[in-house]
Amino acid sequence: MAHKKPLHMGKNLTDLEEHFKLGKTIGHKKVLQLCTAANRVKEYADRHYLDRDEEQAYVFYMKYLNLISMIRNHGEYREKKQEILESLGNNSQMLVIYDKLEKLKDSLEQRYSRCGVVQERELNKQRNQQDNMTIIVTQQKLSINAKELLEMIRDSKSSMLIIDCRAEKDLQASGIRYDHVVGVPVQLLVAGMTAGKIHEKLPPEDKPLWSSRKVKEQIVLMDYCTEGNLRKDTPLWVLNDILNNWDQDVVYKKPFLKVEGGYKNFQLCYPMCCRNPSYVPSTMEFNDDARLEDIEYPNISEIRMKDDSFGSKPQPNRPAVDRNSKVAALHVYESKSKPITELLEEQEKLMDKSIQNEREMLSTENVLKQIHDNQENVMDDNEKFEEISTLKYQLMQMEDKQKEFIAENTRLNEQVQEYKIQEQSWRESGERISAREAELLELEAQRRIKEKADEQKRVEQERDRLARDRLAQERLEQRREEMLRIAYENKRRLPQQPPPVETNVEEPAAIRPKVPQFDRAAKPSANAGVSAAADYNQNVYREVQRDFAPVYGSVGRGLTGLKNLGNTCYMNSILQCLSNTAFLREHFLEGTFRQNLNRSNKTQGRIVEEVAAVIKALWLGQYKCIASKNLRYVVGQYERQFGGIEQQDSHEFLTILMDWLHSDIQTVPIQQYSSLEDLSASEKAWIDYLKGMESYVSNLFYGQIKSTVKCVRCGKESATYESFSNLSLELPQNANRCHLNNCLEMYFNGENIRGWSCPQCKSNQEAIKKLAISRLPSILVVHFKRFYADPEAVATVYKKKQNYVKFPLQELDMTTHIAPSELSRNKTLRARRYHLFGVSNHYGSMESGHYTAFCKNTVHQKWYKFDDHTVTSLDTSDVCSSAGYILFYSSLPESPETQQHQIR
Repeated sequence: MAHKKPLHMGKNLTDLEEHFKLGKTIGHKKVLQLCTAANRVKEYADRHYLDRDEEQAYVFYMKYLNLISMIRNHGEYREKKQEILESLGNNSQMLVIYDKLEKLKDSLEQRYSRCGVVQERELNKQRNQQDNMTIIVTQQKLSINAKELLEMIRDSKSSMLIIDCRAEKDLQASGIRYDHVVGVPVQLLVAGMTAGKIHEKLPPEDKPLWSSRKVKEQIVLMDYCTEGNLRKDTPLWVLNDILNNWDQDVVYKKPFLKVEGGYKNFQLCYPMCCRNPSYVPSTMEFNDDARLEDIEYPNISEIRMKDDSFGSKPQPNRPAVDRNSKVAALHVYESKSKPITELLEEQEKLMDKSIQNEREMLSTENVLKQIHDNQENVMDDNEKFEEISTLKYQLMQMEDKQKEFIAENTRLNEQVQEYKIQEQSWRESGERISAREAELLELEAQRRIKEKADEQKRVEQERDRLARDRLAQERLEQRREEMLRIAYENKRRLPQQPPPVETNVEEPAAIRPKVPQFDRAAKPSANAGVSAAADYNQNVYREVQRDFAPVYGSVGRGLTGLKNLGNTCYMNSILQCLSNTAFLREHFLEGTFRQNLNRSNKTQGRIVEEVAAVIKALWLGQYKCIASKNLRYVVGQYERQFGGIEQQDSHEFLTILMDWLHSDIQTVPIQQYSSLEDLSASEKAWIDYLKGMESYVSNLFYGQIKSTVKCVRCGKESATYESFSNLSLELPQNANRCHLNNCLEMYFNGENIRGWSCPQCKSNQEAIKKLAISRLPSILVVHFKRFYADPEAVATVYKKKQNYVKFPLQELDMTTHIAPSELSRNKTLRARRYHLFGVSNHYGSMESGHYTAFCKNTVHQKWYKFDDHTVTSLDTSDVCSSAGYILFYSSLPESPETQQHQIR
């Protein structure tokens, strides 16, 4: 029989009372939700009872009784009494619980009186050693109470630094009266932060204090009110993780101490030692109700389904008519004509932009025609190819813009028609239409729009004619080149003829073709080939001589372009977005990633070194453009498709690259826990996915999805967890324009599944599957599924969705998509807001396309367009377009960098 678990929650039963109190927010829940929570608490209690953890079992059984009492006093109790009784069970179960509580109470009282907590732990430690069992027991004290902190403050000999992590306004308004306290705002404590980054973000007067942590004997961590063990991803946990794993320049002399009850408890005990002791912050307290929220969806009817994703789409404004007042009918046309006039005016402006865009496309087609027709072109073949490619890419971009104009014009036409339908209803109801002059103005505006539409059609027809001629000429040139290539191949395969000989010389019996000779010296150099790989296999680091083939020129930092090495625009687009991911870039420029290089994985740390080298070159500010030859070569060694000159998918490249980068520096152990029982299911899945080793890349980019399946018949829930480095969202089939929020809803809303094997019903049942976020990344990458296989095609043919997706540049809120249990565990998730800093765009089709990047430069605080080797400034209003393919959002602090940043 298993031994009783050691006492760990208190010294007497009074100490346990604080643990089974219910939070204030529980009372506001519906009675059936409370019943579900009570059953879940009972499951926890029974589990701890079987595990012989008497303290935990006692606490959860008492929580259960408190919940039962709350349910009986609930306002809905009488109305839903029958449902409640069916959910909670009969009185015999309650008698069993009372009996267990009596036994637990007697046992705990005897154990508390017989020996102290320390003696009990020692006894259990010896017992476990005899059973050859290993239990991780903290040997050193890791927390102090308010009284002990005061004694340390008053001790003039103590060398101590208190790190106070609360909201910035709370730090300014109140704090401990002590010279060695540094405030770290809670907004800075997110995954991806390092000690060096915190130093940069602190005000100048606090930086010396933060630096003093290197020489202090003891570091004390404090937030507002945390008690007990640190919870995953809370600010205090993140601060502890940063100091332990991401402060590599400091070796701390002692483990960090945590203040029990935080600043709130210290202020309550010793107000005279605090600044502004009467100050009450607005900070939300963390309570212990997390386990009560593990039932994600108590009512199936509350789950919104995927079909409803676009149900809340805002409808066009319709004119409101007061049918109760006939006096208003005299002015009805005045109220109607104003919005119609505005719509027509907007439509005119749109037509002007559309005509201008058509003219630019026509001009580009004329330039292409001139290049093809000019046989005496002074440009060499490479220059000509590059010029033609650039013009074609510009055409693709203008064609996509034209599609946006057409979609917007269609929307405006629909709104005008809606107003006209409304006008007809007014006439049928007998309401008089006045203001004939306004109607004439409307007709005049429509006449002008028609004229512009005719002009646009004329320019479009001329452009189409030139485009057809160009395509026909290109096909003719391709056929001519193919014929020349075939002729050359046939000629090369023919055996060589012998030279003329005299008739009296005997001709050889057989003439053999010459064996081709290979120039071994022309193979790749050792730095880029086999011997380099051998060096890496021996775990020897050395500076590789890279050939960036730079075009020199003084440009702003981060405004260097990337040469297209033969359809590598997909790679260039992603590299520019990663280059403008501020925290990742600084990690590479500072060289700190080298301290965590992983030489034992598949890529042996080579990928991260090459990416870091490219980003360093991009931020020197000395080159107009560079070529990422070494990176493409190394990438091609591990994924052959990325080493060639064929067009590839930027999303596929990004996904594989993120896994490589994470694996290359995955050498930081995840913080150890005293027991896996202390972890939630999501945390266990996270540790299992990372295999116990995290990286700076996983801290920044990786999140976690919770998939909950709920049986329609019995309500049984089953949850699984899956990690991600980007979210791939579907686009609507029948909506030319939509919003990012619509796509997110379609992804996270519920869907029906059939034949789910319900563990409670013991049979296949209908169920609802619902996704939610259980872990938010600091850098959120969103991918739109624009390419799909055409179901009507005989062979596999991919088409592209041209939807215009509106996405916010600031204040993207993901709160509604977070699992309720995670919001309960970590209230700071509610404060997460994301700002956009990068977009990977795709123009054209699957067969013939082009990638660019729009990125916000943190030095210049401006948006720029990165089109391979060309970098130009970009207006903020042009960031959102129908070419948007992959979005890069950050929740980390956004601030301009200094020009004097030194690249190591």
